[in-house]
Amino acid sequence: MSTKFAAAALALAALSFVHLFGVEKAALAVVLGVMVLKDPLLSPRGQKLAKAAIITGIAYLLVVAGVFLYHMPALNSMASKLAK
Repeated sequence: MSTKFAAAALALAALSFVHLFGVEKAALAVVLGVMVLKDPLLSPRGQKLAKAAIITGIAYLLVVAGVFLYHMPALNSMASKLAK
């Protein structure tokens, strides 16, 4: 059963890169992957899937954070113009 959860976590992590799915799916994939890794009966395939889900989810979160930080000056400028 844990291998199925690991596969679901990986699917969530991969889907988070699609624009309609986002940060909350990536975070859920990381959490689900960590939960699955704690299962002592997890198969080696399940471990690989869970680790891939964690890595993919974290990668997405880092990309989103980087894009947000890169565009922060433009967002501040826009917010100040809207406040006037």
